[in-house]
Amino acid sequence: VFLSLALAGCGSSPAELQYYRLPAVAAKAPVVDSTKVLVIEPVMVASYLNSNALVYQNNEVNLQLTRTHQWAEALDQQLSRNLQAHLSAALTDWRVTQQVSSSGDSRLTVQVTQFHTTADGQVLISGQAHLLTGAVVKQMPFELQLPIADDGYDEVVKTLGQGWSQVASAIAAMITGSPSS
Repeated sequence: VFLSLALAGCGSSPAELQYYRLPAVAAKAPVVDSTKVLVIEPVMVASYLNSNALVYQNNEVNLQLTRTHQWAEALDQQLSRNLQAHLSAALTDWRVTQQVSSSGDSRLTVQVTQFHTTADGQVLISGQAHLLTGAVVKQMPFELQLPIADDGYDEVVKTLGQGWSQVASAIAAMITGSPSS
């Protein structure tokens, strides 16, 4: 089934380009008067993810960049925007921003090392989050493997979005010190 995803576009007729974006996250009104400020650095992605192509993993060692299935916007920008929206909604007593306002602000950096689909119908999301608050550093590795509910790249992107939401919830729990659900 998913081999057909990878082979789509390999025939003799040129396939039409398809563009995708992660599902939108509902925004909330920003907190403006909180003493707790979280500065989110732009999400960093592994170099193989730093292209417009969606990535398909054929086997343990082989990755393929899709030709006809492309991100409509740079993946790192989508991940950064979605993470900020998720954390703004989850951390109601924090002002979540990308702008540093003082040296006492908490700073969050996130590196994503995997964000792709596999030949066996899974999506893989992994990486690490670092929170610096004063002199205290919290680190949280994350690694998700989620099944894709149905065929097609629409479902792949929806599942990647669901996984990224789970990562954002775990990061919010790390920040507040509560266990993630």
